[in-house]
Amino acid sequence: MHKVATVAFFLLFFFATTGGCDVRPTVREIANSIEITPEWTELHPTPPLVASEQIQSISIVVPDTPDWNLHPETSSFTMPNGETLKIEVELIAVDGKKFSLDSIGLGAGLLFSRRPSAGAEPNEPRLPKGMTFPTVRFRANQPVHGGKVSWICMTNY
Repeated sequence: MHKVATVAFFLLFFFATTGGCDVRPTVREIANSIEITPEWTELHPTPPLVASEQIQSISIVVPDTPDWNLHPETSSFTMPNGETLKIEVELIAVDGKKFSLDSIGLGAGLLFSRRPSAGAEPNEPRLPKGMTFPTVRFRANQPVHGGKVSWICMTNY
């Protein structure tokens, strides 16, 4: 069931990003690879990341993504070897405020974003627009090697 939902999500994401909904995301590579361990791993993008659209996401490329499963209820993934992986992703603003991102999808990689607040309007930004993030940090319940890490910004409405 989760694979069907994941495929549906990424078909929607594909059509949205290729003009189906006239949505054109900006994608910025912030690292060409990453080692995520149980200790926090920090990236310091230059220039810092800026919340410029309605939705901001972090994508981490991993091998064999079609064989992964997403478990939204626990914000975790099952890897192809059957082990469960939980990755935490945080954006740290200039003022030190932390924003946690949820595990929300699979596609070319693992996708993390903030979910809309309860009762939020559909077009409401998920992060304060214009907020600057000099630090992105990651940790996982077990070590994982990821490829390219990207910052994706898009507006659905």
